[in-house]
Amino acid sequence: MRYDLATHYVLKYQPAIVLINLLLFTLLWAWPRSAEAALFTWSDTEIQYLHGDGYRMPKNTNDVSRSIITLSHADGWALGRNFLFMDTLISEQGEASQVNLYGEFYSYLSFSKMTGQNLAYGLFKDLNLAVGVNAGENMDSVRSGSRVILYGFTVDFNVPGFKLFTVDFLQHNVLEPIAFGTSWQITPVWKFPFTLAGTHWSLEGFADFIGPKGPNYAGSVLAQPQIRLDVGDFFGVANHLYAGIEYQYWNNKYGIKGLQESLPQALLLWKF
Repeated sequence: MRYDLATHYVLKYQPAIVLINLLLFTLLWAWPRSAEAALFTWSDTEIQYLHGDGYRMPKNTNDVSRSIITLSHADGWALGRNFLFMDTLISEQGEASQVNLYGEFYSYLSFSKMTGQNLAYGLFKDLNLAVGVNAGENMDSVRSGSRVILYGFTVDFNVPGFKLFTVDFLQHNVLEPIAFGTSWQITPVWKFPFTLAGTHWSLEGFADFIGPKGPNYAGSVLAQPQIRLDVGDFFGVANHLYAGIEYQYWNNKYGIKGLQESLPQALLLWKF
């Protein structure tokens, strides 16, 4: 029954999912550069393809194979910055065929920009107000999926060699599938570019440390570090085409005690 339902949703929604991603991609790509310059001080958009074997799911003893298409965008403006991404997760083996969606949006207001004062001192660079929304949609069931609201502070650091190093300190409010109340989340994010034997690389990623979401749930850790090689540099399109590996580690996945995930994922991405 689950396979039939999943197949129904895949056939019904997959064209729409692909169309939505294509529309988002087209809008971000075709956005007038003059309008972008007026709104943003900088912007960064990329599309990633990931593939891995060994994903773990609740009540499933099989290793699951998946392909994941991620569209992400970050930008800076007069008072802060924004970040968003949308994952399309396509299960291929180990569970009934299905397509799921997951996305996050965060907006940050910089104290330095709002006050007009340079707050940098030593390793400290800036302090930001932060608010975010996480949302997932399970296309293989009638459940609405996950809904989380987050808010708190983000500290920006000046770490030698790093292009980006920030740490979020957030209140984590779960709204669905069950209103658990509040928890907490600490998320370091980093980007470290480097050169090796004339080739250009970047080590980047994040780690979520999340407290227990309820009495029957455990705290969890999700880490997704990536190493990227600028392969476009070999073909005259430097800073656009990258290949590499993302390692995914998830302890107590979804807050389920003992559900562990550890696997490498092949990575291919295009940066606009």
